[in-house]
Amino acid sequence: MTEFTLDKLPKRVLAKIDLQSAFMISRCVVAAEKFQLFRKLQGKALTAFAIGRKIGVRGWRAEAFLAALVSIGLLKRSGQLYRNTALADKYYLKDRSVFWTRLYSEACCRDYRAFSVLEEMLTTERGYASILGIDGWDYIKEMEDNPRTAHDFTHALYHDHLPHAEALAVSLDLSGYHSILDVGGGSGVMSIALVRKNKHLKACVLDIEPFIHVAKKIIRRVKLTRRIDTFIGDHNKHIPNGFDVVMFCDAEIGDGRVLRRAYDSMPSGGLVVLVEDFSSDDFTVPLYRLMWQLRSNSFWLKNKQQMVRMLRESGFSGIRSRRIYRDTWLITGRKK
Repeated sequence: MTEFTLDKLPKRVLAKIDLQSAFMISRCVVAAEKFQLFRKLQGKALTAFAIGRKIGVRGWRAEAFLAALVSIGLLKRSGQLYRNTALADKYYLKDRSVFWTRLYSEACCRDYRAFSVLEEMLTTERGYASILGIDGWDYIKEMEDNPRTAHDFTHALYHDHLPHAEALAVSLDLSGYHSILDVGGGSGVMSIALVRKNKHLKACVLDIEPFIHVAKKIIRRVKLTRRIDTFIGDHNKHIPNGFDVVMFCDAEIGDGRVLRRAYDSMPSGGLVVLVEDFSSDDFTVPLYRLMWQLRSNSFWLKNKQQMVRMLRESGFSGIRSRRIYRDTWLITGRKK
């Protein structure tokens, strides 16, 4: 998915954005995404009244909202009719799945609430949920309690990670291996790309039940059920034996104990694979992860050097690393 960064905006718009008030612009865009406005306008030109009825906004508020989106270059107005601009079509329709639209707009709203009490979080050492008097968001519980959210989340990650999966398949040599455990594999997108590239390979996706339920449907849809299996479990508690490759793609590794479990589970000569947007050595990129630390009120970022050290401490040797896609790194190590 191509990110819609500020430099993609028209220069006349970009020149007028004040950094301290930029959140108002982004909040309007998030509201448009929650309403799925750009999708409802796809290929259409509608009046403010008609759009208002579709998104549940009435009277002058609809016109004011649409005017704000026109001002930043996401809608254009011809007479009384509004339609998407090429920017909106590219970044909010062509480059995003509907699953991502639904999921990410909700996540952004949670972030706004968290950052509204940033000063209190920094000075009181309390989390935003405690300060606001609300329940904190537990994404695993949300997936277990809400099948629709689990469906959207898993499909959103599938579509979002397709380019990462293709880059991994090109970069990772698995010619000497036969079975791979995809730990926290979610949709199975990484396993799908790897078994397509390596015709001799079989894979198993390990994750919690809500994700596996969706992954099975995706694997069935791409006709790979004979080569990709699924396993319901929690890698923080147990990693199954019998795989000569154990892979973690954007999976929470924590303090490294899970790496030791991976080491113990695989045969001699086994390969561990880490794929993640690791932080730079000075922790300045990727930017979104730094922002999440402020929201979550905990600093758990790990950079590439730290991950290499954790692999060595877990017993792995022959460790190699390379960037494979944007900020995404591939790190591998072998069991002696």
